[in-house]
Amino acid sequence: MGLLDLIRGSVNEKPHAERKAECPKCKEPVSLGMERCPKCGTRLESMFRIECPKCKTANPLNSPRCSKCGYDISDRKTPAPPEGVQYRCPICSYTANYYMLSCPSCGTRFV
Repeated sequence: MGLLDLIRGSVNEKPHAERKAECPKCKEPVSLGMERCPKCGTRLESMFRIECPKCKTANPLNSPRCSKCGYDISDRKTPAPPEGVQYRCPICSYTANYYMLSCPSCGTRFV
């Protein structure tokens, strides 16, 4: 557990268009790639946007590059924490590495 779960999660990550959300008007389940809600017709494209990390411009979900500065936003990955970062379990005080999802000593799940 830990590093292996992290790797599985990044491999199984869905593209934006396949991710599910809820229509803010009628609460119908919708895919983020839809233009309108199939039940109430609410325009969804303008509600779900990706913010460019460089210039903070809101871009459509399927946009590969920022419309303002041209930054590549198609495959954004969160940077890994620096090597050697460790955390202390709040329950048993076990020193855990940054990539662990739960404490190997007592089983407490880390958020």
